[in-house]
Amino acid sequence: MVFFGHRSGRETGVVLFVAGATFGSMQDRAHARSSQPSHLRLIIEMIAIYVVAPLGAYALVYEVGVPLLGVLGPVFMAFVLVLSLDRTFRWRDLFFTPVVRAELSSIASLFVVLGSVIVGIAYFLHPAQFFGFPRREPSLWLAVMALYPLVSVTAQEIMFRVLFAHRYLKLFRGNFIFAIVVNAVLFAYSHLIFESWVTIFVSFAGGLIFAYRYFTYRSFWGVCLEHALYGNLIFTVGLGRYFFTGVPFG
Repeated sequence: MVFFGHRSGRETGVVLFVAGATFGSMQDRAHARSSQPSHLRLIIEMIAIYVVAPLGAYALVYEVGVPLLGVLGPVFMAFVLVLSLDRTFRWRDLFFTPVVRAELSSIASLFVVLGSVIVGIAYFLHPAQFFGFPRREPSLWLAVMALYPLVSVTAQEIMFRVLFAHRYLKLFRGNFIFAIVVNAVLFAYSHLIFESWVTIFVSFAGGLIFAYRYFTYRSFWGVCLEHALYGNLIFTVGLGRYFFTGVPFG
């Protein structure tokens, strides 16, 4: 049985404050739910970004003759705009999330194994070109080793891991493996611009590794480090030909 008696002004004020705070919190949660895009909208957005856009880039490069960098620059800025307009995304959180020791250890261990496989494949497929890039063009090789991680890798990871995880991972309802596979497929598909099945296969394998890494640790710099290790190795041992369109860069 509850008895309602006389409340002092102070008690009444406390009750009104708690009630108001509770109501305000409920309103905030309701507003947050209403501002979240629907799953249908996210699916359409994901298809437009990861399926339609690569086809458009392919057409611009090969049919119109637009330099590859002239296409990739605006595309990257569009990805950045989508993230920047998302009120739940914070660039500061992305750039300041540390790389933990367990992640570094896992990256190093896997690279020792898979890196050795890549070196062996490069020698088997193109023995005459094995380590030919640093031997014949040492200055250009050094430039690629520095610029590829800083420019290409960071852009790719923002487009394919950061945006995907932040906006579309919820579509998979906790199915972690399926999300990784879909991300890898889309990443490989984006490399159709290089017109090589070897490139598609390598990109799919890399996509599996990078998606797992980022979805597990959410460390931007960790996945960039891993991506740069494999990319720079591929260019160094003579497999860079599979990641060049042949279209002038401007």
